[in-house]
Amino acid sequence: MAVSTPVTPHSLSNNVTSLYEARSLCLRPGQVVPQQSDHLWHIELGLVRTLTWNEEGDLVTLGLWGAGDSVGRLLSEVAPFQMECLSAVEVKPLPLAGQDLGVVMRSHLRYMEELFSIISYKRAPQRLLRFLDWLGDRFGRQVDQGRILDLGLTHQLLAEITGITRVTATRLLNEFEREGKLLRLPKQQMLLQFNSGHPDRVTSMARHRARGKRNT
Repeated sequence: MAVSTPVTPHSLSNNVTSLYEARSLCLRPGQVVPQQSDHLWHIELGLVRTLTWNEEGDLVTLGLWGAGDSVGRLLSEVAPFQMECLSAVEVKPLPLAGQDLGVVMRSHLRYMEELFSIISYKRAPQRLLRFLDWLGDRFGRQVDQGRILDLGLTHQLLAEITGITRVTATRLLNEFEREGKLLRLPKQQMLLQFNSGHPDRVTSMARHRARGKRNT
């Protein structure tokens, strides 16, 4: 007669963990990625913001992460700490075994330093334009006319990340569009029409289009 193996709390825990780690986790915009102490999350799809906040409730964006990036509580000593989905997100558990945590941390440090250097600009127009340029380099899709951002970022979120008001963000985006630096597309997409690394220099095609609008 076959003898069944008793199910102990330890074996049950291992089975649940193995099942959990084998599956992707799909989250909706606004949901929070769970904080785990034994693994990171590898982003397969979507955009995640890591953030903290002060005693007054003001949010501080620590980083923006997309497909191919890894996020997790293990990568930050900041408290409080949260990983917020800015779009529909799919993540997979990434066990620490065999992973070079140092490489991931250096990548995080690099992008966080870039973001903080942009936020340090005193003038709001320069800050927002530099931030859009950074987004274009990080997440944009290159086309003949420039770089397309398909992140679904609202004016409120752009303002929140760059430390300006939503009204200011909307006004500046309108100005940038009149100057031919960007073109807003349906579904909150945006076409950046300035040269990468040189936000004040619009592409020749954008310059021609803006000149045509002024002449009509």
